[in-house]
Amino acid sequence: MRSLRSIFRFLWTKARHRPKLTAIVLLAVLGLFTLIFRASNKEKDTTTLFHTVKRGDFLISVVEGGSLKAVNEVVVRSELEGSAPIISIVKEGTFVKKGQLLVELDSSDLQERLIQQEVTTQSSQFAYLQSKEGLAIQKSVNDSNIKDAELALELAKDDLEKYMEGDIPQAGRDATNAIFIAEELYKRAEDKLKWTEELAKRDFASQTEVLTDDLAMKSAKIKLEKERTTLELMKKYEFPKQLRLKQSKVDQAEVELMRIKQRARAQEAQAAADLESKQRTLDFNEKKLEHYKQQLEYTKITAPQDGMVIYASSTGGSRSNYLIEEGATIRQKQDVIILPDVSQMMLEVRVHESHVAQIKPGQRAYVTIDSVPDKRFRASIRKVAILPDSNSRYYNPNLKVYPTEIIIEDQLPDLKPGVSGRAEIVITNLPSVLTVPIQAVTTSRGQQVCFVQRGNTPEQVKVEVGMYNDKFIEVKSGLKEGDTVLLSALANSESIDLGGSIVQASEVDTNETTVARQIREGTFNDGGNQKSVLDGGPERKPSSSERKPSSGDRERKSSDGSSSGERPPKTPKTPKPSKPTGGT
Repeated sequence: MRSLRSIFRFLWTKARHRPKLTAIVLLAVLGLFTLIFRASNKEKDTTTLFHTVKRGDFLISVVEGGSLKAVNEVVVRSELEGSAPIISIVKEGTFVKKGQLLVELDSSDLQERLIQQEVTTQSSQFAYLQSKEGLAIQKSVNDSNIKDAELALELAKDDLEKYMEGDIPQAGRDATNAIFIAEELYKRAEDKLKWTEELAKRDFASQTEVLTDDLAMKSAKIKLEKERTTLELMKKYEFPKQLRLKQSKVDQAEVELMRIKQRARAQEAQAAADLESKQRTLDFNEKKLEHYKQQLEYTKITAPQDGMVIYASSTGGSRSNYLIEEGATIRQKQDVIILPDVSQMMLEVRVHESHVAQIKPGQRAYVTIDSVPDKRFRASIRKVAILPDSNSRYYNPNLKVYPTEIIIEDQLPDLKPGVSGRAEIVITNLPSVLTVPIQAVTTSRGQQVCFVQRGNTPEQVKVEVGMYNDKFIEVKSGLKEGDTVLLSALANSESIDLGGSIVQASEVDTNETTVARQIREGTFNDGGNQKSVLDGGPERKPSSSERKPSSGDRERKSSDGSSSGERPPKTPKTPKPSKPTGGT
């Protein structure tokens, strides 16, 4: 450096007298410096651009950061309908026992509604009892009426039966006897008249006696005819009339019994419906009363388990939208307090989608806590989410991470939930394998390749890769121990084709070429809507804006040797080759 300074001073002194010579010398010096700088950089790059392939044990693991969380965590929510302000709440960080009062909500309005509902329920109970007694009374009245109607029907039937089996035969016998007596009296009167007439002929009886006996005989005859007529009238008129009257009474009694029974059923049904209505009203009011009592109990929120009180607004996320404090208003189903059981903790991490396929429940893991960096705790995978975290995708749609729960098996010191930590999930340990840095492997024409230093030029070598971690990747074939591979292949391979394309651009037809070939072969189809004429599809009619070729046009086209009315097809353009791409 001292020699360079002396040279610079000498050139500066000469530059004052001969500027042109000085400019030439300065250009020469700058060129020398450039050569020296490039040489030094090249020597420096040669030490960092290459890696020697080595064989050894290869630990495959995934390291992710997260935060501590209790395995058993209960979220205490408000079950009170609507919203209510907080009157009192236990201080955050307090350890509480099961059943201890945590939050008390305002219940003044609820107590007023409870008193009103108690009055309404008592009125419903009284109305229900009245309706119940009314139904019982109606049933008793109906039973009495039905029994009276049944008795009337039974008496009517008995009267009919008595008349048919007793009164009619007896009246017939009485009439027959009366006729028999009348006949006997008539015979006796007739015999006496004959005897009196014989005596009168012999002058033993007077004419007056004859007339008296004749009158007696006529009277007996009239009575006989009367008795016979009476019997005939009874058979023809009196008996049927009485039978119809008594049968009518039986029918009326039956109809009255049926009517009374129908009326009784209707009245009982109406009373039963009224009772059911009162019963439903009572049930509704009782349930409403119980609901208000239950809601009154919800105004006092107790601890469902032992734990440390953490306000829901202190955990972040969607729970932090509402401030939890005395006087704050909370709504139904809102998270109020979280009670974590700190006796067993877990670390909740988010695994990237590139590693989630390797993570399974039960795998071994090791956890370190940021506040206790000198200790390592054994752990195991408890659960891996099936779907990625939706919150992460909201902020970055391309980022897909899967929430993973890692249970810490060793005893932890006195730590609270939310403490940051890191977990190393052990996938496997591969013994005696070849590994290279993960950036040494790239993709060329759809194949995994490395660039091995062979002489002065890196040579592309196809490799078969296996498992990998954040820094290294396993090479199953293609390399051997001691090979020198290029680390920055993309930045130092200008003469090597790393475009990543599987085929060359010249091997792919353009759209115009493909369509032209399909039209020529008769297989062109524009999405199923319009088939070509060669396929027998409908021929497209020219629009009004399309000019039909005239005869002059046809003659000019025919003289040029081209088809009439059509332009020669344009030569399709070759697509530009895609830019070189590479990937890990």
